[in-house]
Amino acid sequence: RLTPDDVRSILRFAVVSLLILPLLPDQGYGPYEALNPHRIWLMVVLISGMSLGGYLMLQLVGSNHGVTLMGLFGGMVSSTATTLAFARQVQADAGQLGNAQRVILLANIVVLLRIAALAIAVSRDALPSLLPTLAGGFIAGSAWVVWQLRNTGPAAKAELRIAAPSQMRAALSFAAFFALVCVAVAWLQDHVGTQGVYLGAALSGLTDVDAISLSAMEMFETQRLDGRALALTVLIAYVANLMFKL
Repeated sequence: RLTPDDVRSILRFAVVSLLILPLLPDQGYGPYEALNPHRIWLMVVLISGMSLGGYLMLQLVGSNHGVTLMGLFGGMVSSTATTLAFARQVQADAGQLGNAQRVILLANIVVLLRIAALAIAVSRDALPSLLPTLAGGFIAGSAWVVWQLRNTGPAAKAELRIAAPSQMRAALSFAAFFALVCVAVAWLQDHVGTQGVYLGAALSGLTDVDAISLSAMEMFETQRLDGRALALTVLIAYVANLMFKL
């Protein structure tokens, strides 16, 4: 079921992860030494790998999938794209409302699992601080999905079409955005303190949760943020992102 574009995406990911990453210097540059080329590109590899994995699973299980698979794999690829796709489907066909509710909610629950997976990969010491926030959102969202399924019966099949991820342009764009977030958050913390980090989380979280979450984990690793500030930063970014999608 893989198309030539899918194969090219896999090869591009191989270039991103196996060719470029080992060549980049692992040291800080620029303002506040916030720009570490190796660490920045490692984040690109992690995000690209998650997105590509979810996309390939969508392709391999077929063109029509159950709602649960749509939400899970769609959230791995891009919760924003999944939210937008199903919002448009409801606008075109009101009968898709039940499916859209489940898929969109599941995709945004997966964002919490993504953050937990990133914490395991980047900073395992940060995970205990993040678990109460991540677990609270996951349990509440999952309980609502289960309630809907029990009270509305089995969901119909759903379809989600998302372009193949891991394009070089997307990787470079995320690297640039992540670098910008790292410098901006370091500057805000230096001039405003921890409140500045929260402001950065609210702004960058509107469009992307991964970048600010990874930046905050990096600051936690270098002891520029404590566990409570880290958890609050991720929570603010996640809520801002939810409001943007809403």
